[in-house]
Amino acid sequence: MPAITVAALIALGAASAGCGAQDGAEAVSPALGGSPEAQAELRRILSRFASGARAERIALEPELLAFRGRHAGDGLARVAAAHLAWIALERGDLRRAEALAAEVEAEGPGATGDLARVLRGAALRRAGKPKPAFGVLRPLVSKVIDAYVRSLLNEEVTTAAMEAGAWTQAVELMGVWLREADDDDRAAIRAQIGALLRKVPLAHLVAAMRAGEAAGEVVDPQVDLRSLVAERLAIVARERRDVALAKELLDRAGALLGNQGDAISELAAGAGTARVEPPTVGLLLSTRTSESRRRGVEIAAGVAHGLGLLRPGSDARLVSRDDGGQGSVDEALSSLTAEGAAVLIAGSDREQATAVAKFARTNAIPVLLVHPPEPAALDGAFVFVVGEEPARGIDVLAAALAERGARPVALVGGDAGAPPAALAERGVAVALPCDAAFDPRALRPPAVRGLLLAGDAPCAEQAIRAAPRGVTLALGFEAAVPPPPGSLVATAGLFPLVAAPAGAQPPPGAGGAGSAGAGAALAVWLATHPSPPSFWAALGRDAGVLAWAGVQRLPKTGTEDPAEVKARRLAAASALSSAAVELWTTSATGFGGKRVLPRVVGHREIEKAR
Repeated sequence: MPAITVAALIALGAASAGCGAQDGAEAVSPALGGSPEAQAELRRILSRFASGARAERIALEPELLAFRGRHAGDGLARVAAAHLAWIALERGDLRRAEALAAEVEAEGPGATGDLARVLRGAALRRAGKPKPAFGVLRPLVSKVIDAYVRSLLNEEVTTAAMEAGAWTQAVELMGVWLREADDDDRAAIRAQIGALLRKVPLAHLVAAMRAGEAAGEVVDPQVDLRSLVAERLAIVARERRDVALAKELLDRAGALLGNQGDAISELAAGAGTARVEPPTVGLLLSTRTSESRRRGVEIAAGVAHGLGLLRPGSDARLVSRDDGGQGSVDEALSSLTAEGAAVLIAGSDREQATAVAKFARTNAIPVLLVHPPEPAALDGAFVFVVGEEPARGIDVLAAALAERGARPVALVGGDAGAPPAALAERGVAVALPCDAAFDPRALRPPAVRGLLLAGDAPCAEQAIRAAPRGVTLALGFEAAVPPPPGSLVATAGLFPLVAAPAGAQPPPGAGGAGSAGAGAALAVWLATHPSPPSFWAALGRDAGVLAWAGVQRLPKTGTEDPAEVKARRLAAASALSSAAVELWTTSATGFGGKRVLPRVVGHREIEKAR
């Protein structure tokens, strides 16, 4: 803890009865009593406490204990108890610090009570309880009169907010801490805040920059948090070569960039600069809908697995962006190419895939699409489709249910809102969304015999629990849950990679080798993941494996030379076209010189236990 003046320490207990409370609060009652001799004795102890180092403060505990015992009946004992709590905190005896502070705090308001509450909150935080600590400390912000206690409070409440993951509040509190700091301490506090800002997620820093611009306050740069936020964002932009972030920094906080201004200007001006860094793959995620966000998380996990990023010694480099916020798909992709990506992976839905395909053609950079684009977007030598329409699995399952006489069929989740004609073609008599609890009574009027589960895992789970007996279940690609005995599952290559129940029939044509391959692949995945891969994770893995085949043989030095960048992107596209690797979602080993990954979508039945 920083040093404190003797006057400030004595002031903790010397609040007079005439001192009014702030903001209409209850008046502070007198806290200091005792004889002049007792006051002088406490002053001498606190003087040594203020000027001493940690060990010297701890050594004062016997004197404070003795003083507290001799003056148990007046306010001086309360001041001594607060400092005993402080010593316990210094020593790391957090339970005692919290108990002593709570005892002092319970005796009433005042400066000593404020200190006790700060110490109690600090003890909670250091005991690994940041949320309760934040609740204790937050109401005191900007309401504590004593400068030293205010400084300690601001440090502790900010740290508690950080540890609790309350990023928005943490950044706001950093601004309070900086504004309320003493001039002598401000440089050190700026350094502390700068270190904390390195732990704040990028999205919250960008939000703070935008909020600061909207506020438009003109203040001394030394007490302006915006300059520290801008500095941190500038470092991130340069490290990631994030052109979009650099442009926004110049627009919103250019005057606050200081000596980072020239570098950010150069980065922003290089928005159209082509570059390739070895061996870099770019990943574009979608944050536009809850479904695309879910898919994006699963795709990212699969890509990381395919590139070997979770294994020691991987040479791959993955850079990522999302298409949310105020940016566009083109801006995010331009940022990825500015970071040196030679191959892009994108397209968690048709809309994004179509936009990315256009970018690939315009900029002559190979892209692997995890979802098929619009058919017209498949032109060009740089567009490669790894993914599959989830609806294909539903169509195959609908046909399989019909073969078994399990009609009429109910569709749960997925495109339950499709036009009636399209649903009727699949033999769907009723379509049920997953935005409410599954009601099995909806299956009775059409006498449903088959249940097509087209939604995600939570949707499938609730439908499986509520499904009536005698109804055959069919699980689509999105339903990443263990298939119940007697159900049908959509298949593509080794997918789904799940531990096969006893009696499970292998995919048509897979044979024993296919089953063994799925088991080995699953074992490798489960070494670093808690559950089997979803369909989107499996597609992401295949995209990652293919992307690595595209970049691994490129030169090991980076370049911005336009001709060389063009040559390397062409080489990557050629390597993608001819790559032969083991894939999870198809029995094919690559594109075979084409642009769409061949895939047989089938089904298998999970036999009932004998």
